[in-house]
Amino acid sequence: MLFNPNGTVVKIFVVRYNLSDMPPNCQTFCRQRVFYMPSNANINDECEKELRYLLHLRFQSSKSGRIYLHTDIRMIFARHRPDLESGIATYELRSFTEMPSNPRFSPKK
Repeated sequence: MLFNPNGTVVKIFVVRYNLSDMPPNCQTFCRQRVFYMPSNANINDECEKELRYLLHLRFQSSKSGRIYLHTDIRMIFARHRPDLESGIATYELRSFTEMPSNPRFSPKK
């Protein structure tokens, strides 16, 4: 959750990930991008879309296999309102979560 100075919730981020196969002494990351885009479009489609939020999480496993968030959490927010033509299509916020695939985990330095 992200709070403003008054203590009110501004935005809630829900990031789904599965690190159950992460070996000990390794690290990886997870990135969630939230786009304002047409509701019937896919992320790979050539359509108008605008990045609204980006969240980057880094994970690390210990010798015993416990998984921790490490270093920092990086967040990017769009400061302007979407300019996209809402009269042509129905737009919505859609989130996409990605992780490295090859290799999925790298050894801890």
